Amino acid sequence: MNNLYVRLAAQNIKKHRRSYVPFMLAGVFVAAVSYILNSLSNNTELGPTSQMMFTLGSTVVMLFAVIFLFYTNSFLMKQRKKELGLYNVLGMNKGHIARVIGLETLFTALIVIVGGCAVGILLDKLTFLIVAKMIRITPNYGFHIIPKSLQYVAVVFGVIYVLIYISNVFRVRISRPIELLHGTNVGEREPKTKAFMAILGVLCLGSGYALSILSSREPVLAISLFFVAVLLVIIGTYFLFTAGSIALLKLLRRNKNYYYKTSHFISVSGMLYRMKQNAVGLANICILSTMVLVILSSTCSLWFGAEDMIHTRYPADVLVSMEDPNHMIDMDTFLTDELKSVPGGSYTSYEFLTGYDSSEETEDHSSAIFMKDGTAQVDSITRNVLFFSAETYNRITGENVTVEPGTALYMSVDGVPMPDTMTFAGTTYTLLPTPKSFNLRGRYHAYVSKPYVVVLPDYAEKSQVITPTEYYCISLGKLRDEEQQTFYDAIREDVTTIMPDEEGVFWDEDGYFNFECRVENTKEIRSMYGSFLFMGISLGFVFTMAAVLIIYYKQISEGMEDKNRFAIMQQVGLSQKEVKHAIHTQILTVFFLPLITAGIHVMFAYPIIRAILRAMMLSSETVFITCTVASFLVFSVLYAVVYALTAKVYYRIISEDNK
Repeated sequence: MNNLYVRLAAQNIKKHRRSYVPFMLAGVFVAAVSYILNSLSNNTELGPTSQMMFTLGSTVVMLFAVIFLFYTNSFLMKQRKKELGLYNVLGMNKGHIARVIGLETLFTALIVIVGGCAVGILLDKLTFLIVAKMIRITPNYGFHIIPKSLQYVAVVFGVIYVLIYISNVFRVRISRPIELLHGTNVGEREPKTKAFMAILGVLCLGSGYALSILSSREPVLAISLFFVAVLLVIIGTYFLFTAGSIALLKLLRRNKNYYYKTSHFISVSGMLYRMKQNAVGLANICILSTMVLVILSSTCSLWFGAEDMIHTRYPADVLVSMEDPNHMIDMDTFLTDELKSVPGGSYTSYEFLTGYDSSEETEDHSSAIFMKDGTAQVDSITRNVLFFSAETYNRITGENVTVEPGTALYMSVDGVPMPDTMTFAGTTYTLLPTPKSFNLRGRYHAYVSKPYVVVLPDYAEKSQVITPTEYYCISLGKLRDEEQQTFYDAIREDVTTIMPDEEGVFWDEDGYFNFECRVENTKEIRSMYGSFLFMGISLGFVFTMAAVLIIYYKQISEGMEDKNRFAIMQQVGLSQKEVKHAIHTQILTVFFLPLITAGIHVMFAYPIIRAILRAMMLSSETVFITCTVASFLVFSVLYAVVYALTAKVYYRIISEDNK
C-alpha cells in the first residue's frame, strides 16, 4: 500500500508538471538566494556593515518565501480539487489522501532544498567575488561550503513546506467530495459594483500620495512616514483593483459599439464573472512590480551616485573640526609642521558658530529660536544651524556681499524656508535670502535634516561667549591611499597625547577635536552602498520571478476554466482565428493595468524616496531620475515578453482537444 502512495504522488507531480515544475523552480531559486545571502552575512571578509545588510536581506527573503510559496501553492491546490475528489469517490478516505499530499509535499520540499543548496553553493563564490569587486576589497579565492547556511535553508524551507502540508490537509478535510469534484467548475456570480470600496481605495491611495508629497522636504518626517504611506498605497491598490476593475468592465459592457463585437464580447463577459479572484492577482502583480521598481531605482541611484557622495561628504583628504576654547593646540602651526613632509600638501580653514538663545518661541512661529546645542526650532522642526560671518561667506563663495546691521542672510540646503526674523544671543535679526548659496560639504552634509546656514554681519562679540568651531580641510597632494591613512593615523596619534580618544573625537574639558579621513570612510560607504545594490538586484530578481509566476499561474488557471467555454463556442461556429483574437483581447484588456498603476505609484513615491535618499547623502537628483526611468523601461520590456509567452500558454491550453 505504501508503494501505491509513492507511485501516486510521483505520477501526480509528473502529470501536473506544467504547474509543479515552475513551482519547484521558483522554490529552488528562492532557496538559492537565501543560501547566498545567508552565506554573505556570515562572511567576515566583507566587514560588519555588509554583513548587517546581508542579514537584513536574508530575513526579507525568508519572509517573502513564506508568503510567496503559500500563495502559489493555492493555485496548485485549486487545479487538484477535482482529482482529489475523485480519489475520495473511488474509496480513498481523507487520511489516505493526506498521505498522498504529504508525499507530494515531501518530494517537492526535497527537490527545492537540495536544488536550492546546490545552486547556492555553485553561485556563492561568484557572488562573493562580485560583491568584493563592488566594494573594492581583496577577496580570498578559496572555495568553501558554509554549514550554517545549509542548515538555515533546510530549517526555513522545511518549516515552510510542513506548514503548506498542514494547510493543504486542512483544506481537504473541511471539503466534501462533491465540492472537490466540482471545485474547478464552480461558476462565479456577476460581481456587484462596490462604490464604497472604490471610494475607500481612492482615499487610501490619495492619502499615501499626499504623505509622500508633504513629507518630501523633511527627511526625518519622510523616513517616519514612509511605511505608513506604503501601507496606505497597498490597501488602496487592492481596493481599487477589486472595485475599479469591475467598474471598468461594466463600463465597457455598456459601450455597445465596443461590447457587441465577437472578441470583445467574449473577453469582457469572461473576465467580469471571475473578477473577484482576478483582481487580487492583478493587485499582487502591481504591488510586486512597484517593489521591484522602487528597490532597483533606489539602490542603483545610491551606487552610481556614490563617488559624488564621497567627495561631497569628504571634500578633502583629511577633515578636522575643532572647538577648543582653551587653545590647547595651535592647529595652524600643528598642521604646517605636519605637512612639511607631504609633497603638495596644503590646507584651508574657516570658522562658524553654533547657536545660543534663551528666548521662548513665538506662538505664530514668526521667529527662529536657536538653542545652546546649535539647533533651531522652526515650525516644530528642529534643525542644526551654522552661523558664518560675512567675511567668511565671501571668502568661501567668492562674493562681495555686505550684511547690514540688524539683518542676516540665510540659506536652506533642501529648500525649507526660514521665518522672517530670528533671535540669536539676545539680538533679533531680519532674515533675507542669500544672493548665492554654497555647497554645504563635510560632516554637516551627512545630517538627516540638513542645517540652515545664516550669515551675520559679524559675530566678534558673540564669539566671546560662544566658542567658534574651526573647520580644516587638508589636502595630501599625490599620496597613495595607504600613505594618506598613515598620515591620518599619525596626526591622530599626536593629538591623542594631549586628549583621550573616543571613536575619533578628542575631548578636553570644554571642547572637542573630530578627525575624519576620506580613504578610511570611503571603504565603509562603498561597502554599504555595494551591499545595497547587490541586495536590490537580488530582491528585484526574486520579486520579478514572483510576479512572473503569478502571471503564469493566472493564465493557466483561467485557461483551464475557459477551455470548455471556448470548446462550446467553437462547436457553434467560432473559428480558431477568432478564438486567438478573443484571447489576446481578453489578456490585453487588463494585463497591462498593473504595470501602468505601478508606474503611477513610483511617480508619486518619487518625492518621499528622494527625501530618504537625500538623507543618505545622495545629492544628485539627475542620477535618481535616470535610474528610475531606466528601471521602468527595462521592467516594461520584460513585462511585455512575459505577456507574449503567457498568452501562448493560455492559447495552447484553450486549443487542446478543441481542434
